[in-house]
Amino acid sequence: MTTTRVPVSELQIGMYVARLDLSWFRSPLLRHSFLIEHPSQIEKLVRAGVKMVDIDLTRGIASPSQQIADITAATTQAATKAAPTWSMKQPKPLAQLNEEYAQAKLAKRQMDQAVQSVFTTITKTGTVNPQQAAEAVQEITIAMRTLTDSAIFMALSQNRAEDSSLSQHALAACTLSLVVGQAVQLNPLEQHELATAALLHDIGLLQVRPAIVRHTHLASDLSKANRQEFETHPRRAVLMLEKQRGIDAAMLHLIANHHVYLDDSGYPKESRGQFTSDRTRILMVVDRYDELTTGFGGTAPLTPHHAFQRLYQEAQQGKLDQRIVSLFIARIGIYPVHSHVRLNTQELAVITELHQEKLHQPVVTITHQPGGIEYPAPFVVDLAQQTGNPQVRAIETIIPMDT
Repeated sequence: MTTTRVPVSELQIGMYVARLDLSWFRSPLLRHSFLIEHPSQIEKLVRAGVKMVDIDLTRGIASPSQQIADITAATTQAATKAAPTWSMKQPKPLAQLNEEYAQAKLAKRQMDQAVQSVFTTITKTGTVNPQQAAEAVQEITIAMRTLTDSAIFMALSQNRAEDSSLSQHALAACTLSLVVGQAVQLNPLEQHELATAALLHDIGLLQVRPAIVRHTHLASDLSKANRQEFETHPRRAVLMLEKQRGIDAAMLHLIANHHVYLDDSGYPKESRGQFTSDRTRILMVVDRYDELTTGFGGTAPLTPHHAFQRLYQEAQQGKLDQRIVSLFIARIGIYPVHSHVRLNTQELAVITELHQEKLHQPVVTITHQPGGIEYPAPFVVDLAQQTGNPQVRAIETIIPMDT
């Protein structure tokens, strides 16, 4: 067992508590070792007066600081093997960033309409209109060419917690698959096939009893029979699509295997994760990412920052492709551009540029003093270059953006 001691304030879902700093006879808790699966467990520890806990790194995720260090090292290594994605340059002014984000929100509304029309047709007719699907993918592809990845990512991320509607999930998977597809240098045809498969990968859920799908949004303890029915949705999607023109075998293969996972923990059981293609693995990663941020499957919704940490941990465990997860994180950043953050100084700032080799130390524009009063003139600080400063600034937490 490999353990590390962390303050109770750093506990998060997915950590395995191995030991508390309370003796058994003073503790109101029946168990002193357990997996953190819900925020209420952390609250109970705080109420019990727990200050420090030992976490088992072999049975759960690491502390945030250790995870960030590991993720940074892995993403840097992956990025140096791929074509250059980011380069340090003069940070953009806040006005320009705000304009980019406004354009991204407008583009998202247009993409929403295009994707919703695809799913309205499927719901009414039970079939996919390939031309309509192609037009939706084209709409998303054009937006990705004209806007920055970070602006689109942030527009997609807002208000996603507990919103696991099928059309929104399809939009997120399609858009993020294009982001990762660019990172692994797919050609335009490969990108189009991947994006189309991502758009349609879960349409088989429309043929699963609604009560089972709704239950899966709330809890993962389905009966064996209901779980088996739920797990038929990739095959049902393929059966809906295989006789339609415009949906070729490559797309069907991606859809059929997007839940296989590399450690064979997924489904269908007759498929083997080790034989999946890069594009299938991309779809696995972006699908899993959106599950984590929306809470689909019974877990509490995670912030994008914590979802990246969970993806990385699952890649380390062999469930997901670590190279693809690393490239995804390197493309977006541990703290994506446009994110609003609170620093350890209690100042508020906006992420304005990334360091490819120091993703946890981006360039920020500091906008507010401790206490919330705006600085008369926002100023730029490179968190990776603070030699000689009397107080070294660091990111404490991401804070919600106004939508």
